[in-house]
Amino acid sequence: MNKLKILVVEGNTKEENVNFNQAGCASQSENFSEHIKMHEPNCEVDIIEPADDSSMEKIISSLKKYNGIILTGSTLRINDDSEEVKKHIEFTRRCFEHTNYIYAACWGLQVSVAAAGGKCRVSPKGANTGIARDVILTDSGTKHNLYKSKPKKFNAPGFNFDEVEVPPKNSVLLASTNINKFAALHFTAGKSEVWGLQYHPEIPYSYMIRLLKHRKKRLIDNKSFKNENELNKHIDLIAREDQKTNDNSRTLELKNWLDYIKKS
Repeated sequence: MNKLKILVVEGNTKEENVNFNQAGCASQSENFSEHIKMHEPNCEVDIIEPADDSSMEKIISSLKKYNGIILTGSTLRINDDSEEVKKHIEFTRRCFEHTNYIYAACWGLQVSVAAAGGKCRVSPKGANTGIARDVILTDSGTKHNLYKSKPKKFNAPGFNFDEVEVPPKNSVLLASTNINKFAALHFTAGKSEVWGLQYHPEIPYSYMIRLLKHRKKRLIDNKSFKNENELNKHIDLIAREDQKTNDNSRTLELKNWLDYIKKS
């Protein structure tokens, strides 16, 4: 395969991406596009917004031309039952009809699980705020192509309040954390093979730190942190993790997925 064609499905609304830009952060789809090009400079990347009806109409008939589809993160909540959420789930079901390979990050995992008949919920053990600590691979995970050359235990960028509660019936558990049992899954739906992660290898820690600072008041108000001092200590922890993590090791899951598609 000479040149990959990847479709990136933006998880956030246009309005929410304005908030990300105010925090000094690119949209989820733009960030993914940058990291895809880091590993595959010649890759063709298109972006779709399922909440944008005009954007949907242009792409739905040409899904088969893509070698793979990426479902990004989002601040949407899967159980809100809003029109935006419904559109994301319906679009993902359409992807299952046409696409062999799907990479689903965080919200992407939740929406693909919901589209495949599983269930999600608010995480009863709390949230990952900027970092998912102690991701531990299962025996299946250590053998899976997603984690080729990855250590059995590692930290990763992560930001999620929701999680998978009931995975699709044919799911294989690849990784867990103390907060999220289903930190990584492999499952099939329709024609699609889904590799889903409840964390963000594609997002730099510096990006997460900017988000934390931008959302400081909200995170204290919703009791994610007791006060500003506790939040600042958490930011310092993430900054130290950033210093000992390089782009290649952090984004290895994305690289492995792209390599898997090229060899298929």
